[in-house]
Amino acid sequence: AARIEPEAVEEYYGSPRFRRHADPQGSLVIDGKKPLSGPDRRPSLDVDYHQRVYDRNGVNADAYGGLNIRPGQPAQPHLGVQIQREYKNGFIRGYSQAERGPGGRISPSFGVGGGFRF
Repeated sequence: AARIEPEAVEEYYGSPRFRRHADPQGSLVIDGKKPLSGPDRRPSLDVDYHQRVYDRNGVNADAYGGLNIRPGQPAQPHLGVQIQREYKNGFIRGYSQAERGPGGRISPSFGVGGGFRF
């Protein structure tokens, strides 16, 4: 009599998933602005490198540094930290930055912002 043995067969459906970003994340950010009103209407260009330094439980922090470029002025280096907390329907963000101004003085700036998604 012939004996039949069960055979285990494994099959894989789907595609492999790859991470899109390395950990820690670094990114190059280029931001251009042209004010339409106000006393200083010259365009500006910020070229920054952002490095993620903290990312847990909906809170992330980035350290960044780069240059602010305005026509007719030398490029001004700056560095700072940005912290963001995400909620279910919104976020709150704060930053601190130091920039070398005309004459070589260091000029600090701080800010807080937020938003809601609906």
